[in-house]
Order: sequence, then C-alpha cells, then structure tokens
Amino acid sequence: MAVSGVRSNVFSFLPLLLILSITPLSSSSSFSPSDKVTKALLDQLCSQPTIYKHFCIPWLTSDPTTFTLDLKGLVPVVFQKAEMLGYKNLAMIEGLHRTTNDPTLKIPYGSCITGYEFSNTALKKAKQLARSKAYVSASKAAFEAFDSINMCESLLEGLATPANVSKRNMWYERMCNTGMAFSDILAFGL
Repeated sequence: MAVSGVRSNVFSFLPLLLILSITPLSSSSSFSPSDKVTKALLDQLCSQPTIYKHFCIPWLTSDPTTFTLDLKGLVPVVFQKAEMLGYKNLAMIEGLHRTTNDPTLKIPYGSCITGYEFSNTALKKAKQLARSKAYVSASKAAFEAFDSINMCESLLEGLATPANVSKRNMWYERMCNTGMAFSDILAFGL
C-alpha cells in the first residue's frame, strides 16, 4: 500500500520535472555582439544586477544613435560617452581647485584631477579595446576608471563641495559601471 502511494506521488511530479528540464532556470538570455540595439534589448541589458537601470535606460535612450547600433557597437559608444563626461568633470574639478579658498579642499581636488586624468586615459583604452573585441581587457580598463573616481569621491566625502560635484562623479561611475557590465556580457556571454 505504501509503495502505490509513493508511485502515485512520483508520477504526479513527472510533468513538473519535464517542464523544469526544458525551461531555462534563469530569465536572462544570452546576448550576441550582432544583436541590434532596441528598447527591449536595452531593458534587458540595463536590468543586469550591477547596473542602475533607472540611470542606464534614460541615459542611453536619450541619444537616437543608440538605436542605429548593434551590441558590439554600443560598448565603445558607452565608453566614449563616459569619457566625454570625464573630461567635463575634469574641467569642473580643475576650476574648483583653482578657485577654492578652502585649504582642506586643495589636496582632495588635486587628487581628483589626477584621478580624472588617469580615468579618462583608462576609458580611452577601454573604448579601443572594445572596438577590437577585447572585452575582458575593456572591462578591466573601465574598472580602473571607475575605481579612480571612486577614490576621488571618497576623498571629497564630508567636505563642503558644490552639490553637483558628487552628482557628476556618481553619473561618471555609473557610466563606467555600465561599460564594464556590457563588456562582461560580451566577454562571457552572460
């Protein structure tokens, strides 16, 4: 009697096991470098766990050229856009360094200038590496850019800087992070 009860329970689970065996366990799909950039693709890409979706989607959809690219073309563009903001942020920090009367800000601003110079060079390298499809190396270069500005942000924490300094550093970090994540997607087929 006990055997027939076990047998009926096993048979009731067979349809569930069959469905689970043919259904992917993860909702994420694999991406191809030749995937055309669409709003749906951006939604998937920007939904990766390390990306700030509410920043990524508006940032990338605000430029209509985004939708003329495939995924392998998008990655260098992401680095280029981050690099452009990096140069604007560098000019802002240089101006603050030049005009501040607060001696407690001179050294951190100076360190941030060095950080942005290094970071912009790293993003230029990441952009070139992404164009040559060296996505692992591109991701590493983007991490170096991110880390450099993260250090700048740490040095400025708690100091009396204009509000837009922290915001623009954060945008820059998110752009670098997006480039890293997209490079990793292409490198590892996540």
